[in-house]
Amino acid sequence: MRWPPHLALLLALLLFVSGQAFAQEDVLGSAGLGRPMRPLDARARGMGGAAVALHGGNLSAVNPASLARVSLPGFWLTLMPESRTVSGDVLRGETETADFPLGRLVIPFGGRWVVGAAFGGFLDQDWSVAYVDTLRLSTEDIPFIETRSSDGGISQLRVELAGVLSAHWGLGVSGLYYTGEVRRSIEREFPSPFLTYRSATAIQYQGWGLELGAEYQPMREMILGAVAGWGPGLQARNDSTGQELDLDLPLALQLGGSWQLTPDFIAAIALGWENWSALDTELPEPGSSDVWRVGTGVELRALSGPTSALFVRLGGSLERLPFRLGSDAPWERAVSLGIGATLREGRGRLDAAVEFGRRADRSTHGIEESFRRLSFSMAVFTP
Repeated sequence: MRWPPHLALLLALLLFVSGQAFAQEDVLGSAGLGRPMRPLDARARGMGGAAVALHGGNLSAVNPASLARVSLPGFWLTLMPESRTVSGDVLRGETETADFPLGRLVIPFGGRWVVGAAFGGFLDQDWSVAYVDTLRLSTEDIPFIETRSSDGGISQLRVELAGVLSAHWGLGVSGLYYTGEVRRSIEREFPSPFLTYRSATAIQYQGWGLELGAEYQPMREMILGAVAGWGPGLQARNDSTGQELDLDLPLALQLGGSWQLTPDFIAAIALGWENWSALDTELPEPGSSDVWRVGTGVELRALSGPTSALFVRLGGSLERLPFRLGSDAPWERAVSLGIGATLREGRGRLDAAVEFGRRADRSTHGIEESFRRLSFSMAVFTP
């Protein structure tokens, strides 16, 4: 299936850059359907994103089976500010954003079951590029500044159910609804007496998905987990032209585990694969590639009291992004540091993490993006 002509033309115009670019916000957000955003909490971020199977309360919306170990009703929220710096052959600039990649509400019932609802990030399409170009007329050349921008993205809404099947097994299922809007605009600013040119359009997204998750605890100190996800379709509709496009969302598989090596020390690892290359023929050039991901981290309980505890975390991650720049898909690599505290015997939790990383490679893609990503999470549980 190919992009409808109006959508393909729109994306081609927005992704094509000529002249001398002087400012760029989130260059990787302009590739394909945007920049991936995972629904992780700050604890998982501090441990390299290793959130498939995690001791000590896994609040990230990665494995629905993790809800089976929640024993109290609760709510949690994550805020994620990020600053990015782009350097390249013709692009340079800095920007700052703030997102809410995760919010979740859970309610246990029946002694063995937990139901939950959550919202989370999926694909972010916030970006902007400005550059100087020249309009060549028969009588004169007119310089102008052109700014192309995109605001919005695709989020996921989740309804979840998890249950404890035995002392060793927990299973979970999530129904996902994808929704979002992206507003894209072009502005050309000419010198007086010429008027400024502006155009804008909006693209609406909606679709459905399903995730199945399992956790296996062969011993008290070890948890292993697996997740499979798939979506029957993501529909994109251009409000200006009425053109529509249906995309099959990729098959996604994740494996992970965590080990409580001592009462105060936990190590975790997670691996992931997403079949984005299946969309390669449906997307405009340069297309898409499979996502590969690995994250690992450790957590140390530094202080503990009668009703509270303090934790420090260290992690690292490596991820191949789905949408190509030129002939190759860029990689994201990051190291992370985190800190967290449990309060009132685990009924409250505060976590924070900072990640330092890079995306793409200047020698391969002509650009490189460095970033500093902060995460702050708060969780409250009620008896």
